[in-house]
This record gives sequence, structure tokens and C-alpha cells, in this order.
Amino acid sequence: MNYLIPFILAVFLSMGLSYLVSKLAIKNNWAITKIRTRDVHSKPIPRVGGIAIFISFWLIVIGYWLIAPQKLHFVDQTIFGMDKNLFGLLVASIFWLTIGVIDDFRGIKPWLKLFCQVICGILIVAFGIKIWWVTNPLGGLNIILDNWTYILVPMWIILIMNVVNWFDGIDGLAPSISFITLIILFFLSIDPKVGQSSTALLCIILAGAVLGFLPANWNPARVFLGDTGSGFLGLCLAVFAIISGAKLATAFLVLGIPILDALVVIITRIRNKKSIFSADTSHLHHRFLKSGFSIKQTVLILSFISLLFGLLALKSQTQEKMLAFLWLFATMGIILLALIIIKKFKKNE
Repeated sequence: MNYLIPFILAVFLSMGLSYLVSKLAIKNNWAITKIRTRDVHSKPIPRVGGIAIFISFWLIVIGYWLIAPQKLHFVDQTIFGMDKNLFGLLVASIFWLTIGVIDDFRGIKPWLKLFCQVICGILIVAFGIKIWWVTNPLGGLNIILDNWTYILVPMWIILIMNVVNWFDGIDGLAPSISFITLIILFFLSIDPKVGQSSTALLCIILAGAVLGFLPANWNPARVFLGDTGSGFLGLCLAVFAIISGAKLATAFLVLGIPILDALVVIITRIRNKKSIFSADTSHLHHRFLKSGFSIKQTVLILSFISLLFGLLALKSQTQEKMLAFLWLFATMGIILLALIIIKKFKKNE
């Protein structure tokens, strides 16, 4: 299958739409970010980039569905002529688009957004996207999940949606790591041992849409993803890691640093008796900035780490992935320790 054409189409379509929606937002004062104490930008910026990515992705996907639906085949069941799994992703995406736009334009309480993420997870499972089994890390037979999938899939989707959202704290970071994750999942899907061409097509189209958006979001950003974009990317990354066979370990390794950062922040907020939804500057990218790194340096460093673990995941079997997880935890610890030391040296200068 030729993946270059949909990739290039998505890049240019997203690039054009990102420019268009940002101009319209500025002209009409739509979803303009007010300056907050935790922000790194110094002027109001529109939060409409997610709309451009959403439209770019689904226009091309629906085009393929109309012209060559066999290239987007996941299960034998269809709804209105569309593959049942793909239709489920479309329904969940539209639902989140509605919630994200309302949040970006008017604001929504954190608990309500969490509830809506739960609904996204339930919708995905309801349309048949499930984790049927996971590889036994100790060897032997695979672990069959049965009804546990109805709990694990929504939890996975909620986790990744929030991880991408929380890492969307500085210019270019969330799109960069999302792009790397999509490319890694793409190469895993086209591996002859995996042979998931339909999943690969979805990954490469979304990767193109993200890459087309990235120049507008690169520091200094002209437009942000908004909750619409970060939630949509998180939803798709979570689903692509499940659909047509679980690729959770690979996705977890690529997104490992953002996931661990989210866990560290949650634990820290609980220990400090703060709401886990309270916004602050305790995330890893903020620690980099406080230690003297620039926004671009921070994005490049964290993206390189994600790429490194992604390549490691591609080359690893189950047992080797377990060792990679240990390296991931060690890397996170080394980064946090190094940032503390650098910050102390800065104070003593």
C-alpha cells in the first residue's frame, strides 16, 4: 500500500487549515488564551489547532472509506457501510470534538471533562475496540482479559487523553511526541510479523496532520492544540495502540516519560493535599524551563528520549520490553535528579 500520498495530503491540508482557523480565530476573537501565571507565552494565542487536525484526518480517512473501504478493514461488521471499529472512533471523535470546542471557547469543569473522557472510553468499547489478550511477560500462554477489557480500555483511553493534554504545556511538545508515537506505531503496523495495513494507514494520515500543524505550534507558537486537539490526539493514540491487536507496550514506551510525569504530578498533588486537576508548573517540561533550558531545547530533548524508547520498542520482543521498562523508570529518575542538581547550581551562581 502506498502510504506516502495520504501522508503528504494530510501534511498540506493540515498546514492550510491551521493557518486558516488561526486567522479566523484571531479575527473573530475565538478561543483566545488569556495569559496565566503558569504560561510560557506573553501574548494571547488561539486554541483552535485541534480543529485543523481533526478535519484533516477525517477528510482523508472518509475519502479512503468512500473510494477504497477495503483499506480500512478491522472487523467484518459494518455500520452504515463503514467498518464498525472505525465508525466507533468517528463517533467518539465527534463527541470529543463537541466537548473540546465548548471547553476551548467557554471552559468546562475538570470533573465534567473527566466524565466525558469516560464516555469516550465506553463508546470505543461499545463499538468493539477491545483488548482481547496481553502477552505473558514471563512466557507461556497469553493472558486472556475477557470482561476486564471493559474496564481496562476506558482506563487506557482516559490515561492517554490526559497525558497528551498535560504535556501540551509548551510550544510544540505534545505534537512532536504524538508525531513520534504515530510513526513508531506505523512502522510496527507494517512489520510483516504484524501486518496491520489498515492501522498503519490511520497512523500515517494522523501523523501527516500533526506534522502539518507543528510549524504553527513551534516556538513561538501562533496557535495551540486546545483541549479539542490534545484530547483528540490522545484518543487516537490510545485507540491505534489497541485496534487490530494490542500494541500497548510499544505505545507505553514511546509515551513513557509523559506517562511517568503524569503519575509523579498526581502523586505530588495528592501528597500536598491538592486537587489532581489543579494547574501548576510541576510538570517535567516546566522543570526543564526552571533549570535554564529553552522551550525548543526542552522539546528536542524529550522528543529524542521518546524516539529512543520507540526505536527500542520496535526492536524488542516481550522479554526485552520488560527490560526497556526498567530503563524507562531509571531514565525518568536520572532526568529528575539531574534537573534538581542543575537548578541548585543555578541558584548558587
